[in-house]
Amino acid sequence: MVEVLLNNPIPVILLVVVIILLFKSVVNAKGDEIIVLERRWAGGRMPDNRTIAMSNEVGIQARILGPGLRYLKPFIYKTRKFKFIKINKGQVGLVTAITGEPLESGQLFARSVDCNNFQDGEAFLRNGGQKGPQVSILPDGEHRINPFLFQVEIVDVIIVGEDEVGIVESIAGEPCERGRIFAKPVDCDDYQNAEKFIANKGQKGPQIRVLGPGNYRINTMLFKVIIDRIVDVAGGYMGLVTAMDGASIPEGRLLGKKTEGHLNFLDGEGFLNNGGEKGRQLEVLMPGKYRINTQLFKVNTGQLMTSINADEIGIVTVNEGRPIMDPTKIAADEVPLDKHNNFQDAAAFLALEGQKGLQIPVLRSGNYSINPWFATIEKVMMTVVEIGKCGVVTSYVGEKGEDTSDSKVNAKIVENGFKGIWKDALGPGKHPINTKTYKVDMVPTNQITLSWADSRSHAHELDSNLKTITLRTADAFSVNMDVNVIIHIPLENAPKVIANQGSIQSLISQVLEPAISSHFRNAAQYIKALDLYTQRKELQATAKEHIIEVLKEHFIDSKDTLIADVVLPTELTKIVSDKQIAEQEKITYKTQTEAEEQRKMLANMKAQADMQPKVVDSERGVEISKNVANSDVERATGAARAVELTAEGAAKATKLKAAAEAEATKVTAAAQAEATSKVGLAEAEVILAKGKSTAESYKLQTEAMGKEVFGQIQVVEKIAGSNIKLIPDVLITGGGGAQGGTNNLENMLGLMMIEKLTGKKFEIKEKTEEESKS
Repeated sequence: MVEVLLNNPIPVILLVVVIILLFKSVVNAKGDEIIVLERRWAGGRMPDNRTIAMSNEVGIQARILGPGLRYLKPFIYKTRKFKFIKINKGQVGLVTAITGEPLESGQLFARSVDCNNFQDGEAFLRNGGQKGPQVSILPDGEHRINPFLFQVEIVDVIIVGEDEVGIVESIAGEPCERGRIFAKPVDCDDYQNAEKFIANKGQKGPQIRVLGPGNYRINTMLFKVIIDRIVDVAGGYMGLVTAMDGASIPEGRLLGKKTEGHLNFLDGEGFLNNGGEKGRQLEVLMPGKYRINTQLFKVNTGQLMTSINADEIGIVTVNEGRPIMDPTKIAADEVPLDKHNNFQDAAAFLALEGQKGLQIPVLRSGNYSINPWFATIEKVMMTVVEIGKCGVVTSYVGEKGEDTSDSKVNAKIVENGFKGIWKDALGPGKHPINTKTYKVDMVPTNQITLSWADSRSHAHELDSNLKTITLRTADAFSVNMDVNVIIHIPLENAPKVIANQGSIQSLISQVLEPAISSHFRNAAQYIKALDLYTQRKELQATAKEHIIEVLKEHFIDSKDTLIADVVLPTELTKIVSDKQIAEQEKITYKTQTEAEEQRKMLANMKAQADMQPKVVDSERGVEISKNVANSDVERATGAARAVELTAEGAAKATKLKAAAEAEATKVTAAAQAEATSKVGLAEAEVILAKGKSTAESYKLQTEAMGKEVFGQIQVVEKIAGSNIKLIPDVLITGGGGAQGGTNNLENMLGLMMIEKLTGKKFEIKEKTEEESKS
């Protein structure tokens, strides 16, 4: 075989050539591949403005070959194989042409041409396709794209969630109208059809329309999409809106007017088309969720609603509306609250030509969605009138009313509701009074005590500036006096008091203080300091009558005037106190002396009382002994008498008998002796019993009174029992001196004792010096 080939080389060469030609002319692409051709020669020259050649031009060809076995002219084309452009579901392809017609001045994106989704490169070039970013995009799927003609960037589709909103800004398009920031909306299938957007002359810049929840195949090279959260206004809050585009707010206004047809700012196109104004808006968003273009409308969702508690009121100051032209007015003309829903419907307030500035009506307890740019709310406590007081109202607003007061009142008092001091005061309770348009003076209607004193403790502070009154007396002493005045202001007179004095504090400082201080100072100049004690009652009564007349002129009832304290100078009070101390010491000494005498008498009587039972026993014993002795004496006497009679009888009978008479005489003598002996013994026993009783009594008395005192008493009793005049009616005592003073005191005490015992009065006369010397 080899020998045959060697012997015939030409057929072999031809065979090799055929094989090489076949190899160079045939190319095979897989099912997911494309073939890109490059023509090397045998063709025309492509234009300078292109880098991709047409079929008859030398260079990389615009056309491509699909999968399969392809036959090409040998040695003319060089081939390269590329995978299909595969775009998954949820993705899009963004195309940029590498070559083509140049973009026009100001043009950012190439216009769309028919080219089978960029799969027909020659059709793209023939139809005038422009190089650069393309408007059209590639949908999901497989695409045969010439990578030398088109660059494809695969991106995810735009996904807007349920709580989100898509804000779109166009990179290209017609310019916005003069004065506008946001582009005018055009039909473009939610920005998914860029060709339609350009064809309908969509404007570049921020777009008004937003993207709702869903997936969007958007050319993100042309449209920049920002995913933002929807506007969520929580309960108890409200949304304050600022429009970034719209008509200019006229001069003199602060807030954009209410615009119809924008559906709570959801329809930005309706807002702008209906003349919505740029800037802070009069309307607010209530609690809820809003799919708002947050680039067109900036929303502050953190504004709390105005909440007014039960014991509060809201004082309103409106920042928008007609100005107050009357210089005498401090507040705007009143617009009924029900006409503008308590300032919550700002547009209605302005439609009624409400004025800016302080408002007369107040807000009661509740929650209010009031735009703080439209009106500011100041929360204050209700005016509380306590029990025992009334509130006199002075109105700075309202119409002028007729004066209902008399000539004694210095200010105008009008019927309630008019400008001026109201005739009827407010009673106890809570009152929703606008304290910026009305003044309320609290007037006590119960009795109150005003103290002119440096130290006091009262529930009120009306007398906080009153001090102790300093008086100058007739004898030039400075005396401090504390005075209390009890007053009462009748309810119907309270407005008159305020009309004349302006306030209770002014009444006290301008009327009561000078009237009362002056009265007491005038009265004191005719009275000596010490006499203020003795004439205090008269001075108090005079002051009471005077103050009643003074206060009556000021529509006040004076219930009483009391002098609480009078403080004399120290040098004067010392003299008085020394005198009083001396008098009290004198009385005390006298009382002590009498008490001492009574004490001694009591002791003596107590001792006698204690001895009484023993004395009685002793006396009973003496009587018994005496009776016994007398009985014995009588018995002895009787016996003796009987013997005597017997003897006498015997003597007479036996006179004649001497012996008998002698015997009788002897017997009689013996009987008499025996009787005498018995009588003596009986008397001795009685005397002994008496002595014992007396001695026991003396002993007890000596223990009770002392030996010396008892002895003196016994001597005096003995002397008093006799008729001997040992003590003269006039006693002359010794002279003075320290020792003499002591002796005199003792003599007085002794004399008093003698007088008690004897029942006589003695005159004491002191010795003269001559008598003492002699």
